Amino acid sequence: MFTGKTLVDGEWVIRDDCFSRSQTLGAVCQNSFSRKVTLVVHGELAGNVKDMGRGLSRKLLAVMESRKAGRHIHVVDAAGYSDLLFGAPARCRDLKVQGDQVTVMPEVGEGFLGGPFDRLRLRTRGISRFEAGALGRGTPQHEKLLSRLIEQVVGRVTLDVRAPARRGPHFDLGWISERTAYGAWVATPQQSVGEETNHLAEAVEYVGRPARSVPRHGQVQRVVVLEDSVDLSSGLREKAKAFGVLIGKIKDAPW
Repeated sequence: MFTGKTLVDGEWVIRDDCFSRSQTLGAVCQNSFSRKVTLVVHGELAGNVKDMGRGLSRKLLAVMESRKAGRHIHVVDAAGYSDLLFGAPARCRDLKVQGDQVTVMPEVGEGFLGGPFDRLRLRTRGISRFEAGALGRGTPQHEKLLSRLIEQVVGRVTLDVRAPARRGPHFDLGWISERTAYGAWVATPQQSVGEETNHLAEAVEYVGRPARSVPRHGQVQRVVVLEDSVDLSSGLREKAKAFGVLIGKIKDAPW
């Protein structure tokens, strides 16, 4: 169900076209709220209000009432709907009545973190030559270290474990701790000692490069995770600090 027209990767799409796009992917769409509704796309609210004085969407109010009654309904914003159309997971948004409207609440790591972490999707994404060389992506060693990181992070029940945003930097695993969003790149370069240090320096620069989208809420920390056996030189630490990257060994994760 949609509250109005919405943005698909920056392009306005009217509700009828949203219906068509969703139905092409096998979704069943409807205009009126019922117990069959499991997903609501928070779009523009023009023409769909509870009353002209307050401007509250009937549909979003119904979602809030349903949630209070114990029946969860997934709500996504424009970015989340765009993610779903492209086969990526979308995070569920919190709603709150503020003044004369129902507002989608801002989230830590906006534009950096995506939906729930999906190991299968991570395994099937493309790997560039640089990622294979500097990070070791696609190798058994990388998979093993990533598995250890996932186990350690998922084991912390207080952490919200997440995938990268579809249009943001493609880290391996993300999570939220307090008011900080973390994105971790596992690095296992397979060269000799000297070459390993050079590749790790390249990885730090790659991880620390500016993102295309800037989070609107909370802070973001990029992390490079290494094997415990790696020699963390002072030069590598300084380089990471200069790029705003936290670099550390798997035994210390999550930070």
